[in-house]
Amino acid sequence: MVEPRFFEKIAPYYDFLTRLFMMGTYDSVRRRMLNEDTSHFTVLDLCSGTGYICNTIEAKKIVGLDMSDRMLALNARKKRPNKTLIKGDAYHMPFIEPEFDRIYNSSASHEFKRFEKILARCHQILKPGGKFVLFDIYMPRNRFLAFIMNTFVRHVVERNIMFVHTKEEWLKILEDNGFKVEEMDIIRGFYIFIRAVKV
Repeated sequence: MVEPRFFEKIAPYYDFLTRLFMMGTYDSVRRRMLNEDTSHFTVLDLCSGTGYICNTIEAKKIVGLDMSDRMLALNARKKRPNKTLIKGDAYHMPFIEPEFDRIYNSSASHEFKRFEKILARCHQILKPGGKFVLFDIYMPRNRFLAFIMNTFVRHVVERNIMFVHTKEEWLKILEDNGFKVEEMDIIRGFYIFIRAVKV
């Protein structure tokens, strides 16, 4: 897991860097993640950062969880009466189960060596029929793209702290932790979009 102090340093530039990192998909991916009526839901923005999801989504209750004080401070600048921000560890989420209709995780899963443990906890805190929605980098099959992922992205962008999975590995991790995949698409060769339902 990336140390919170790294995000303390980059917090002022995080949104700009994320827009670059997402290669023109910043707004379109968010629209896709939120492409349903969430107005009556209780939602968790897991690793919420500066508020990519929780400052846009319409929901009855919005919870943003992150480890970085400075990222949470930037997130908190947008006041929403239905939003609560919590400093916390994704491995040990402090929630009563089950309480969420949706859990969103954007551009963060690759920072965790044991993301399957986080998925198991997500399964516990989702209501029956609740969904987990993810967007992140993944390990491409294409050898050239995989080379870029394992060199430039791993060492320059992620500072050698990167845990990415193939499409097949994502399917197994999700199924092993009680999820049925509804959507799994590759975007621009480097990214994966997943929508999975708790079963």
